[in-house]
Amino acid sequence: MHYDPWSPNEQRYPPGEEQARLGELHDRFLERSSHYIGFPNSRILDFSSLAPFLKFNINNIGDPYHPNDGINTCEFERELLDFFSEIFHLDLGQGWGYLTNGGTEGNMYGIVRGRDAYPDARLIFSEESHYCFKKIAHLLRMPYSVVPCHADGRLDLEAFAAIIDALKGQPCVINLNLGTTFHGAIESPTEVLNILDRHGCHEYYLHIDAALYGPMLPFIPGAPVFDFRLPIHSLSFSGHKFLGTPIPCGMVLCSLRQPSGFGGSAEYVGSVDTTLSGSRDGLSTLILWSLISRLKRAGLAELAQESLMLAEDAVSRLKQAGLANIRHDYGNIIVFRRPGEDLARRWQLATRGDFAHIVTVPGVTGEMLKRFVSELVQDFENDQDHHLDSHGLQACSVSPCLIKIPQVDLG
Repeated sequence: MHYDPWSPNEQRYPPGEEQARLGELHDRFLERSSHYIGFPNSRILDFSSLAPFLKFNINNIGDPYHPNDGINTCEFERELLDFFSEIFHLDLGQGWGYLTNGGTEGNMYGIVRGRDAYPDARLIFSEESHYCFKKIAHLLRMPYSVVPCHADGRLDLEAFAAIIDALKGQPCVINLNLGTTFHGAIESPTEVLNILDRHGCHEYYLHIDAALYGPMLPFIPGAPVFDFRLPIHSLSFSGHKFLGTPIPCGMVLCSLRQPSGFGGSAEYVGSVDTTLSGSRDGLSTLILWSLISRLKRAGLAELAQESLMLAEDAVSRLKQAGLANIRHDYGNIIVFRRPGEDLARRWQLATRGDFAHIVTVPGVTGEMLKRFVSELVQDFENDQDHHLDSHGLQACSVSPCLIKIPQVDLG
């Protein structure tokens, strides 16, 4: 049977004036992408080969391990779950996961499972955590404590220990950041677990927000352990950050083989209600699967290493220009004194207070950094209120392994 309901409507409603506007939009996007260095969104593949799938209503509704008979990409989703479970050392025989519509959903799923395990728990996260955690605490009506951080974004471990001590045995749900959103500081699960043990806190649930660094650090020698080799309970990361999917998406993994549903019946859609969102975008699954199929582990390792070497190049260029900056070990986020508004907008910098940052993800080039630093120096020279020395910033040391990165065993 030949089935083509699209062609008659394409002829019935032919393209018109909107094509010119879309062309202008495409050109504007291309120009803005050449000055896009302030946010962690890679540009790796153009995915044009997947255009034929745009005409289908692809819906991965419900549990990826219990797909319905409709048009979905749950088979590809399970392959992605297998791939990343191996990278993060999660035995899927003892775990579970799904592709989310973004980082906030992945974080919320982890916190929900923690709250389900400990209904009277207090949520704990650092002040450098993503803004979604206060939203999650509000939606779940959970009491929470915010852990102070040092000026460079690092978790204040003494303050964290004081919060744990004040709980006096009350269960807690903890979020740790594998790279804080502004400074890129890594909140070490090992250090936090040691504190929990010393204070006799054994009723806890530990979630890792690995939005940017999750798909990167497994391929960097010497990077801290953050995955399921440790007694963590869930981990989430974004697909549209380091991996560069053009549609926001993410993945959450947890050490819970058969997650309970949420009380509703999904019988009429032919699946099981175990995910936060009901309908889930199946096209982003196909995009991420296409990326991983082409890059494989070796490609991810190459891009991760190139990203950190480019970060070292950015640090070097800024220092040569007399601009103090902060970059944490194993990170590709560089923080410096905030420039004028026009320059910040032109290069789409992430700004907060007196500071700004850039992120050297794939798609950012050495030529872009050269032009940016040149314009940054000129901007500061023209602004008498700024000094090239950037008061208040102390440059962090960079691990030698980030300059010359040895070969990685891809297993």
